[in-house]
Amino acid sequence: MKVLDYSKWALPLYVQIYQDLREQIVNRVYEQGQTIPTELELQEIYNVSRITVRQAVQNLEQEGLVIRSRGRGTVVAQLEKIEEQLSLIKSFTEEMRDRNLVPGTKFAEVSTILADEKLADIFSCSVGDMLYRIRRVRTANGRAVVLFDTFIFTDKTLPRDNSLYYDSLYQLLKDQGISQPVGIEERFEATVADAEISKALGVTVGAPLMKRVRKSFDKDHRVQEYTHSYYDGANYSYIVRIGVTNVQ
Repeated sequence: MKVLDYSKWALPLYVQIYQDLREQIVNRVYEQGQTIPTELELQEIYNVSRITVRQAVQNLEQEGLVIRSRGRGTVVAQLEKIEEQLSLIKSFTEEMRDRNLVPGTKFAEVSTILADEKLADIFSCSVGDMLYRIRRVRTANGRAVVLFDTFIFTDKTLPRDNSLYYDSLYQLLKDQGISQPVGIEERFEATVADAEISKALGVTVGAPLMKRVRKSFDKDHRVQEYTHSYYDGANYSYIVRIGVTNVQ
């Protein structure tokens, strides 16, 4: 029997079970095409009610991780990683559509902050200058795959309506008279999910992530966008192509 956290600060029991089962699926404890334990078996494993187990499994199903069917039970779905070509400058929305996936947004929030020394150095502005901060959780076919934290320094006024940031950010900026970047600089590193990222992406605290830091440059070689991205490593991979290839 697995022990769940019943403290007053803990996540709901069905969320804890969902996250535990999700981690097992991502880590191939349950392989693709394999049947996971029945609801009755999960009740015994976690010592919870049937409705709690059912909510957890429904979350897995909504994320596309399992398929429930009569006669077969609950089966782990085929989990294909999303591949991104790093040789091209594309928005997340464009990249997902090129992969025949449906891009979406689970959460979007725009705010303003004052540049600290680090951001002032990045944008070549003064400490205390106003920056826009745009935080978004983007999805592919309804599955949360990345948390974006984007900072923008511009003399133009960006809209403060969060609902306008649920589609392509580059398209929104273009509509505001800010052109798409002509160059980017990117850095990748391995990290793990903290409590905030865990909640945003639906992964367990400590789950492996890919952190991607992007600087986007305008035609005058000035940084116009600085973004921290946190990708669920179980659902994302990258392709780097240099020189001529026969792959479109």
